[in-house]
Amino acid sequence: MLLVALGKVCKKSFRGGTISLNASALSPRIFRAYDVRGLYDEELTEEVIRRVGQAFGSYINGGRICLGRDTRVSGPSLQKSFLEGVLSTGCSVDSYGIIPISILGYVTRASIRNAAAYISASHNPPEYNGVRFRTEDGYGLLYQKTAMMKFYQEGGFLSGSGQVADYNPAAAVERYAKYVRDKLELRHQLRVVLDTGNGSACIIGPLYEKLGFDPVIINGKMDGRFPGRGPNPTEETLQSARKAVLEKRADYGVGFDADADRGLVIDDRGRMLPPEKVAIIIAKNRYNKHERKLVISGFDCSIILERELIPEGFEVQRERVGDVFIANTVKNSGAVLGVERSGHFFLPEFQSSDDPFAMSLALGEIISKGQKLSELADLIPDYPFSQSILRMDKVDTSAVMKILAEKLASMNPDRTDGLKITTDSYSVLIRPSNTEPLIRLSIETEGGDLKELVEKYETIIRQAAKNRGL
Repeated sequence: MLLVALGKVCKKSFRGGTISLNASALSPRIFRAYDVRGLYDEELTEEVIRRVGQAFGSYINGGRICLGRDTRVSGPSLQKSFLEGVLSTGCSVDSYGIIPISILGYVTRASIRNAAAYISASHNPPEYNGVRFRTEDGYGLLYQKTAMMKFYQEGGFLSGSGQVADYNPAAAVERYAKYVRDKLELRHQLRVVLDTGNGSACIIGPLYEKLGFDPVIINGKMDGRFPGRGPNPTEETLQSARKAVLEKRADYGVGFDADADRGLVIDDRGRMLPPEKVAIIIAKNRYNKHERKLVISGFDCSIILERELIPEGFEVQRERVGDVFIANTVKNSGAVLGVERSGHFFLPEFQSSDDPFAMSLALGEIISKGQKLSELADLIPDYPFSQSILRMDKVDTSAVMKILAEKLASMNPDRTDGLKITTDSYSVLIRPSNTEPLIRLSIETEGGDLKELVEKYETIIRQAAKNRGL
């Protein structure tokens, strides 16, 4: 470990523990529901991130944190600025460089650190970046409910001389492999295609090798421009991975996003499986004997969860969309499993944080018992589903949502997270993104009217946006 004292440099840079910021730097726009995120060098600058580091370090109050990042081009510069801010408050830092955020969450808890921070904009395009936060147990920190925001807005940062220790991310992966080995029983070797998307998951191959898998890596070269297929794994962007599963005769495949907190699964027939189906397979085959079989699901997940799991004795509890909200509910409720439609999986048996590696390993163990993943998936029915994304670049999404709430009031929408309308034959969820200027429209139906429903509700949303000047 290399120890470097940067306190003197920080003190020279930040007189009295504060820095001068213009009004836009204090704008709440970059402070999203559960992370800090924005366009690099426009909304999100080194100056802003340095102040975020000071606020975070002051909140930690002289503790020790873990720090990592994904592969984005702006990552090294922003990590340096964040590090300077944290060290100037007297906090010490374990710096891992490029590492999957789920592995960083694990080492944070295993090393008994006070918290963690991660430089990333997750699945957002390369021109975005940000900071994500983790608790001492490695799962999502609801940072806006902490004193961090007060420090950011008002200053009065703590002052000290922190130290940074550099750690090898590959060693962290090996440490995680040793931790999960005793939790798995792989009955025979499985071939798995891993589409690491040029992101932080590029270092994860050895984990699968050490646990007895035969991994096939695609888009495995780190590149913050994400030239292989972009930072966001979707049915469209994972076409190469789906093809590789078939060509390599793999048992299944997984596609990860840039920070590797999400994993989308491909079965042995090259089909993308909805995360809800994956969760049902894992729940029924791994957690069916637990005393309290509670599953936490995102508010936008398919009703197939209730219809498949409740007859098996499970409880299904809905939580607002957002991995941090799901993580906290899983942790505090004693659930056996958590899932989001976007591909976040929470297996507290492994750790409280979202962990696509734990999901994929548990799935591999189930497959190794004899049934193909496609066979398990085909036991679960499909409901026609559509998700549309409507950009809201020129208008406040909250104003649009207010108009929609008034317009749709007669349908008694559930307003837990956005607007959810449930009828005897279909459900509609309209909700603004927590991280981007857009509104997502999710529709699920038991009939053949999906296209008509999509057209109807897209028109309603566009009209509401037009009324706000879009």
